[in-house]
Amino acid sequence: MPGALQWGVTGQQLAVGAVVRRGKDVLLISDPPDWALPGGAVEPGEPLLAKVTQESGFASVLPERLLWVARYPAGGVDYEMLGFEVTGVGPHDGSGAWVPLPEAVQRLEHMWFAPIRDPAVAYLTGRARVATLWTWTDLNEPPLTHPRAG
Repeated sequence: MPGALQWGVTGQQLAVGAVVRRGKDVLLISDPPDWALPGGAVEPGEPLLAKVTQESGFASVLPERLLWVARYPAGGVDYEMLGFEVTGVGPHDGSGAWVPLPEAVQRLEHMWFAPIRDPAVAYLTGRARVATLWTWTDLNEPPLTHPRAG
C-alpha cells in the first residue's frame, strides 16, 4: 500500500485494534473463547492498519481518530498497542459479528487480555477520553491512565 502508515521501530512490538461502528453496532471478531476488536500485531514494514483491514472484512479502513495507546511488558518485550476508531471502505464481506453496543461492551468485559479489554470498554462506555494513555508495569496490576479514566 503506497503511502500507508508503517512501523519499523526495533525493541518494541506494535499492535493495533480498532473500533468499527455501523449505526449503534460494533464489529467484533471471534477469538475463542473471547470476542475481540479487529486488529493484531504489526510486523516491521507492514502498513499500520493492515490487520484491521484484513480482520474487519472491508477492502480498506480509514482511521478517524486515535482512541488509546496501551503500553505493557510481556515475555521480556515492550508492547505498544494503538486503538483507533476506523471507517470501513468498500463492501463488507460478512467477517465478524455486528453487535449492539451494550452487548459488545459485555462481551469485551469478559476478555482475558487487559490491554485490549480495559481501554476498549472504557472508551465504549464513555469512561475514558479519546487518546488516553494506558500503562501497565505488570499485567497483574491495574494500569495507570493519563488522563485519568473513570
